[in-house]
Amino acid sequence: MRAAALLLLAIAAAAERQVIPMRTDLPRGEEVFIGPNDTERRIRKITSPTMLVYPAAKPNGTGIVIVPGGGLNYVTIDKEGTAAAEWLNTLGVTAFVLKHRVTFSTFDDGLKIAGEDATLAVRLTKRRAAEWKLDPARIGMLGFSSGGYLTIVAATASNPASRPAFAAAIYPSAPDEIRVPSGASPLFLVLAHDDNDGMRDTTLRVYSAWHKARIPAELHIFWKGGHGFGMRKRGGPADAWPDRMADWLRSRQLIP
Repeated sequence: MRAAALLLLAIAAAAERQVIPMRTDLPRGEEVFIGPNDTERRIRKITSPTMLVYPAAKPNGTGIVIVPGGGLNYVTIDKEGTAAAEWLNTLGVTAFVLKHRVTFSTFDDGLKIAGEDATLAVRLTKRRAAEWKLDPARIGMLGFSSGGYLTIVAATASNPASRPAFAAAIYPSAPDEIRVPSGASPLFLVLAHDDNDGMRDTTLRVYSAWHKARIPAELHIFWKGGHGFGMRKRGGPADAWPDRMADWLRSRQLIP
């Protein structure tokens, strides 16, 4: 009963948010569910991409598209989506939570389709920046896990219009081959030392690719945190990652 009540409250709150349809040529469909071991909402069967808009009460001109994780099977909408948006709002940042498509025939197709949604989100947000009192040159992206993969895809897009002005990838997965163009987005990375081997190796490989391309990058490794902590406080070192990202945003003059 408690989980059902939380779900109803969360759905009611989300219903008040502005929803931006990104593809009017696709039928919309999705399904909200809660995992068996927690009360976290997840969204699956997404057939058309949308963004939830979280406008800052006092916008400072910076906007960030948030890409939750979920292994391309679903979108982890709470701890890697709405909670991150609410935190960014406290910094004066307007946030856009991307619900990318998760319906596809093969995993490779999923990477391509979700990557298209991520780059479309950047272009759309830049194009409509004035609606939210944003500077198109200050539209960034924040991705978690598989959302980090999509963030790296956008940050290295061949079309500059599809690239965010800056990017943050939290315990990301990433393409096997990373080509970092000269105009790639400056990158902020977070990793827990006790994450699985694949995630550790991937994050270090991403940082190395940015370093070799001489594109600004910052990497924080916390000795404990595991994988998938998102915005949830667990009483460990990784709880501090939002503070470090806020410092990074300030250092780049993206927030006061």
